[in-house]
Amino acid sequence: MKTYLKKLLLPGMLLTLLLSFMFTSRASAYGLTQINPAPDSITVQWTAPTGKNVTGYTVYVGTSYSDRAPFANLPGNATTVTIPNLPAGCERYIRVEYAYTSSTGRSYNDYIGYDDFKTAPGKVTNVHQSKWWYFIKTFDVEWDEQPAADGYEYIICNNKNKTLASSTTPSERASLNKVSNSMVYNIRVRAYADIAGQRLYGDWSDLCYCFTQPRLKSLKVSGNKLTVSWGKVAGATGYDVYVSTKPKTGYKKVKSVGKNVSSLSITKLKGKSISSKKKYFVYVETKKKVNGQVNKSGRLYYWNTKNKSYEYFD
Repeated sequence: MKTYLKKLLLPGMLLTLLLSFMFTSRASAYGLTQINPAPDSITVQWTAPTGKNVTGYTVYVGTSYSDRAPFANLPGNATTVTIPNLPAGCERYIRVEYAYTSSTGRSYNDYIGYDDFKTAPGKVTNVHQSKWWYFIKTFDVEWDEQPAADGYEYIICNNKNKTLASSTTPSERASLNKVSNSMVYNIRVRAYADIAGQRLYGDWSDLCYCFTQPRLKSLKVSGNKLTVSWGKVAGATGYDVYVSTKPKTGYKKVKSVGKNVSSLSITKLKGKSISSKKKYFVYVETKKKVNGQVNKSGRLYYWNTKNKSYEYFD
């Protein structure tokens, strides 16, 4: 019985060993490895097949297997290829095939390997405040995606450049809670990607300044004068005041003032005298000027002179 079992199991054991040797050999002798990661190119290398008379290689590049196209034909002694002129933070599918001749002179084809490879991250762009939640004291920031990034690191500071949050996120979005509605914040972001066994970082983005409209303290019409006052925003460099006789359209900028001004009065709007019989709508934008570039809070809500309440534009 034992002899019978040995005869029965021996072929299976030999087959397992043979398959294991074949797959181990293929894994070690075939395949692509990325080297020298760069933000504008991808370089891969491979080990030449042993025991074969390689006559040449064909390199295919694309965004996927189905999208691949011939990129280069290389001689039989080649072991590396570089795909240049790529955008930072992108991903490309690369496949390397080879032709060889047998001892009888017949031609054959096989492949070295294939995989998706990345360029190193670039500078994050279009960092911008996407939403300011006034009553829950939170703001959201978004930026442009880098498709090959594994994540993003960000740092948020207050108007005195004290770090309030420093973290990473896998998405193109970050939030800060428990903020002051009367302060300018700044955020910078950089992308990172894990390539060839190392974590690579792109350059930090330009600073993005985050802040909201100042809260109106008073708004009234007395005689032929409209007077508005607001709370200052720490870190702001000025304010723009807009007035209209309609809630969502027709606004005219009546005054631009500096950071130390928080009230003003007007007696005319579009050439017509202010009247206590009319309802006026007002909103104020916060401004932050840095290196000649003016950042604005945008408009989220407006007030009116009749019931001193506010409403949202959208």
